[in-house]
Amino acid sequence: MKGSELSKVVEEYWSGVARRLQEEVDTFNKLIGHAGEQGRENELSLVRLIENLLPSTVGVGSGMVIDSHGKYSKQMDILIYDVSSQPSVMAQTNQVIFPVECVLLAIEVKTTLTEDEIKDCVGKKKSLTALRPENGNEPPRLAVMAYHAEGMAPTVTKNILAHCEADRPELICVVEPGMIAGSKRLLYRNDSLGYSVGVVGLHELDSVGKRISGEFKKPLDSERGARVLRAGSSYPIARLGMRKEDRVIGEPGRALLLFCAAIMDMLADVSSLRDSVINYYLQDPARELVEVP
Repeated sequence: MKGSELSKVVEEYWSGVARRLQEEVDTFNKLIGHAGEQGRENELSLVRLIENLLPSTVGVGSGMVIDSHGKYSKQMDILIYDVSSQPSVMAQTNQVIFPVECVLLAIEVKTTLTEDEIKDCVGKKKSLTALRPENGNEPPRLAVMAYHAEGMAPTVTKNILAHCEADRPELICVVEPGMIAGSKRLLYRNDSLGYSVGVVGLHELDSVGKRISGEFKKPLDSERGARVLRAGSSYPIARLGMRKEDRVIGEPGRALLLFCAAIMDMLADVSSLRDSVINYYLQDPARELVEVP
């Protein structure tokens, strides 16, 4: 099997993962009426996914992060920490307090990414940045995963970019319709500077099934719903504007794959974890985004 075929298998697998994750979340949200319980179940769905990617040397919990100078973060949905350095004095009950020196990454989970939720994430990022680890490490970085977003892609982008780059979460993923935001260095794995926000569009394919760089599928003028069928699979439609031609078909599976690959890259930057093997199966076109106006 050729490299491009292997990459396609990996990407198709993650498309299935994204569909199952979204279906699980939507089902629980319909069954559970209390917003707080909905949010916690959404967090647990992501925790189960993340835990399968991590080695046993890394733990997953939730709570607050503290430093030795009396500062503390806001409550964090998910904290990924170094198990070997977690003091037992903090482990006598359910984990709720984590010394900043052992926390590798924080993740916030949002059912719907609204303007207010973005502001909440910015506030949590600031509370992490204010911490001062004694071991010389940088404060933990923040990633955000939302299952849905409020408004069209340009609205989401505007709300993210309304805050200075230093205050934005290092990584944001919206599973539906498939958006990702973050530093260009992180998203594209190169030396690019700046911050990027884009729709993870469904590529056009050539005669052998390889992605065509820079070419993305769009709905037909006759397709007016929120989703379309392509090759037997359902995909969401992302709106880049009010015109029909401003629509693009999103690829949630690839958005989730890029998010998980970036999570693993961030962990590798601040720990002894190796670079994720996921990156071997992400050819350059698989990292392309549709620029949001």
